[in-house]
Amino acid sequence: DVTLKCSVDSHITPEDFEVSWKKTDEDKDILVLLYQDHEALPDSSDERYRDRVEFFTAEIPKGNFSLRLKSVRTEDKGVYMCQVFAGGLSANATV
Repeated sequence: DVTLKCSVDSHITPEDFEVSWKKTDEDKDILVLLYQDHEALPDSSDERYRDRVEFFTAEIPKGNFSLRLKSVRTEDKGVYMCQVFAGGLSANATV
């Protein structure tokens, strides 16, 4: 397993925000995880990542949006981007 780290300096009010994790693959982005309306939406994830990602919801109030990728495969190698949208503001982190 590997943890992809993503954090925001300021504390996020958990009422209204969205988080997406994407893998940049050649010319397109692959959706790894989408978190909206207080829940992760596994059906929106690309089939290659379904049932292999864990989002630390208890850490959200601390500004931690890290993701655990389980059963890592060779094809998982690449660049991942975390995007946090809150109250009209957005922040990106690449790992």
